[in-house]
Amino acid sequence: MITVRPAVPEDHVNISVLVVSSFRQPNESNLIRALRKSGELAVELVAVAKAGLVGHVALSRMVSPENWLALGPVCVRPENAGQGIGHELILHGIDAARRAKFDAIVVVGDPDYYRRFGFVFGGPAELISPYPRQYTGLYPIKPAVAAAHAVLQYPDAFGEV
Repeated sequence: MITVRPAVPEDHVNISVLVVSSFRQPNESNLIRALRKSGELAVELVAVAKAGLVGHVALSRMVSPENWLALGPVCVRPENAGQGIGHELILHGIDAARRAKFDAIVVVGDPDYYRRFGFVFGGPAELISPYPRQYTGLYPIKPAVAAAHAVLQYPDAFGEV
């Protein structure tokens, strides 16, 4: 059984260890640290089990469009993969974004995976992104966003890693 809750400063070291061990390199951990430092991390959640921290998800404020978030990174401790923890973290992250009244969430990732959460890839929205269009998904929280024409500008931290 896991509990999903907001990350607290006391979690930061364990989050770094988890993220580095999950991705097998430090780039994503450095990204999270930079987003925290710049104040651009809007939602940061952890999954906790009896054994400790087992998962993490971050959603950061986009520079443009205003009031949009970028989902990622999301990770699960390798020995806990395949147990639905990442799924729960993403659902909780989407719910937190909805409650905080953000307009939309974008993700760069595997379309087959992220479609199950409601992300649309290659839909009616025209998104100009620094990342490949076929891997850029949109989760419109406000209905009008589903057909948005937007230039996606990520926080500077994304270019630093």
